[in-house]
Amino acid sequence: MFLYLLRHGETAWNAENRIQGVSDQPLNEVGLAQARALIPPLAGRPIAAIYSSPLIRARETAGILAEGLGGLPLHEETGLAELNQGDLEGMRIADVNEKYNGFWDLWRERPAEALTPGGESLPDLQKRAWAAVESIHSRHPGEMVVAVSHNLAITTLLCRILRIDLNDMRAIRQHNAAINLVEYDEVRGWGVVMMNALSHLGSALASNEKPYH
Repeated sequence: MFLYLLRHGETAWNAENRIQGVSDQPLNEVGLAQARALIPPLAGRPIAAIYSSPLIRARETAGILAEGLGGLPLHEETGLAELNQGDLEGMRIADVNEKYNGFWDLWRERPAEALTPGGESLPDLQKRAWAAVESIHSRHPGEMVVAVSHNLAITTLLCRILRIDLNDMRAIRQHNAAINLVEYDEVRGWGVVMMNALSHLGSALASNEKPYH
């Protein structure tokens, strides 16, 4: 199986460096253009289906891609949603540092041990996101599939495949509309083929986001 893991396009909150989590923010104009830019590198590939996080920024990205690839089947997968950021949703990073200093220090030093105030932990996110990947794999053995998800969700999946401790997740980057490709075969299991590819975007569509993690 080949599984493309795509991060959604940019939103206003990405551009404003606000913590987004499960807040339902739509794509901005840059994000819509980024979503359209995902079509050419995937065109002509034998993609069986597209799966998406239920959050609107991912669904919009997936919908544009599905239509651009000839009307591919599009399915929502709850487990692909972003980390629930709880009380931090919508906050700017500087405000988090001021209001939740103890959490912020732990998040910067040992993020796998930090529970977002009123929200989720990274291990919880990784567990549900991995369950979503396994479910997709079970439905599409030997096929090529696309899954549109989010920064931290994809990062935790790549950490699992690469056997990287979640406390070291900052070694992995995920920009808006990035393309990742992972592969499963019966002998070697899961492996990463391509990670955070951005050449399809060009400088005009590069994001200025400063990711929370």
